[in-house]
Amino acid sequence: MRRQLLTIVYAVSTSAFLSPTHIRPKPFTMISPKASVTTPTASHDATSSEEVVRRYFEGVTQKDPVMLRSCFDDTATILDVCGSNSECTVNSQDMVQRCMEFVGAHPDCSVRFHYGPCRQARDDGDGSEEGEWVVAHWYETGNWSGASCGIPPPNPVQAMECEGQTRFWVSNDKIQRLVVTRTFTDWEREFQRRQSPPPFPELDTNTNDDSSSKRKYDDGAKLKREMLQTAELAARAAGTIITSHVGCQNEGCDLKVNLKDIVTKYDTQAQSAIKHIITSQFPDHVFLGEEDVPAGGEASAKALVDILAANQESYIWIVDPIDGTANFAAGLELCGVTVTVVHRNEAILGVIYDPHRNEMYTALKNMGSYCNGEPIGVAGNLEGAKDAIINAGCPADPNAFATSMRGVVALNSKVRGIRVLACSALTLAWLAQGRLGAHYGYDLSSWDLVAGSLLIREAGGIVTDLDGSEYRVTTRNMLCSANRVIHEEILTVLKEVDATSFQRV
Repeated sequence: MRRQLLTIVYAVSTSAFLSPTHIRPKPFTMISPKASVTTPTASHDATSSEEVVRRYFEGVTQKDPVMLRSCFDDTATILDVCGSNSECTVNSQDMVQRCMEFVGAHPDCSVRFHYGPCRQARDDGDGSEEGEWVVAHWYETGNWSGASCGIPPPNPVQAMECEGQTRFWVSNDKIQRLVVTRTFTDWEREFQRRQSPPPFPELDTNTNDDSSSKRKYDDGAKLKREMLQTAELAARAAGTIITSHVGCQNEGCDLKVNLKDIVTKYDTQAQSAIKHIITSQFPDHVFLGEEDVPAGGEASAKALVDILAANQESYIWIVDPIDGTANFAAGLELCGVTVTVVHRNEAILGVIYDPHRNEMYTALKNMGSYCNGEPIGVAGNLEGAKDAIINAGCPADPNAFATSMRGVVALNSKVRGIRVLACSALTLAWLAQGRLGAHYGYDLSSWDLVAGSLLIREAGGIVTDLDGSEYRVTTRNMLCSANRVIHEEILTVLKEVDATSFQRV
C-alpha cells in the first residue's frame, strides 16, 4: 500500500516541532490532565473526548484493531506526511489497516506519555461542527523489525526512540482529524532520502582515496552535507507550523514598525523549532533569527554587522522563520522559510522552503541551485525587460514604498508585467527557477535576501545592489535579474526616476 506508514504516527503538527534524531527522549512522569480552557456542554462531553484519545493510544500499544476502529469517524481526515503534505480522507477501516501495518512492522513498540490527553480548545476554526481539540505529548520506544513504506528493516534490527505531540479533533465521541508532530528517526531519514535523492553529488564522500588532500575535502563535504540536511529539516519543521496556522489573523497580530510589518506568535514558534534543530546539531555555530532582533531597518542592519564582526571564522546561521508574515496571517499562501549559512562574510548555503507547495530550494556555493533535488536555472528565453514579468518590493518604510512605486510606474510600460508578492523568499526562489525575470526591493534584512541571492547566482542570474554595485551579505537594496540585459535595462530606468535609494522615515 502506497506510503503505508500513516500519519497516525507521522504527520505534521500545529503544536510542537521536529527535532534531530540524536536527541534522546527522556522519560517523564505522566501528568493527569485536569485543567481545561473550555467548558463542557450538554451536547458534547469533554471527558469523553479525552477517553476516546486514550483508547486510541491503548489500541496502538495493544495492537487491537477493534479498539482502534472504534475511535475513528468513518471519514477521518489525516495529512499525507510522506512528501505532499496534502490532506486526504480515509474510511475508518483503511485507517485501522494502515495503523496495524505499522505496528506489525514494529511489534514491540510502546507509547508512553509526557502528558496524557487533555482538552486544548473548542472550535476548529470554521465553526462547522461541535467538537474540540485534545492534545497528548508522547514518546515511543521499540525496534524497527519489519518493512515500512517500502523500506526494508535495518540489519541488525535497530532500536527506535521518538517523541511527539498529537492533536485530535474529536466530535461526537469520534476522532475526526489527526495532526501529529514527531522527532525524526534513522528510518524516517532513510525514507526521505529515497523519496527525494539529495542534490550535490559533489558531497558524496564514499571514496577509496586515502590521500590527505582527499581526506580534507571529505571533511569539508561531510560538514556541508550535514549542514544542508539540518537546514532542510529545520525549514520543514517551521513549514509544518505555517501550514497548520495559515490564516491566523483572527488570533491577533502584533505590530513591529507599522501596519505593514507584523508578527504573530507562530513566527516565534517557528523560529524556536528551527533554532532547536540547528543548535542541537551545531552547538558551536552562531544563530541569528529575525525574531531575536528589535524591529526596524536600523536594528536589523546593526545586528548583522555586529554578528559578522564578532564571528569572522564562525559559521553563522541566518533565519527568517516566516517570510511574508502578513500574507501568512491573512491566509494567502505566499510565505516561506529561509535558512542561510554565512562563513567569512559570504553565503555558502541557502535554503528556501515553500511549505504550501512542498518546494524545497537549496543552493551551495559553487554547486548550483536545486528544487526538490532537481537542478534549476533562471529563465533562458528572455531577450530583455520587455519579455519579463518582474516583482517590485513592498517595503514597510513609507519613503521606501513611495520610491518603489516610482519604479513601478516607470517600468510598467517597459516590462511584460509587474507583481508585488510581498514575500522576498518566494520571489527570489521563483526567479532562480525561471518563473520571474527580475526583482527589485528596498531596505530588506539579511534573512530576507541572503538565501535567495545565493540561489539566483548559483542558478545563473545577476544580483547587485540597487545602485549597480556589488552585492554583499550586508546589502539591503537589491536588484536581481535573469540576465545582464534585463538587469541593465531595469537599472537604467530606476536611476532615471531616482528609485535606487531612499531616506528612512
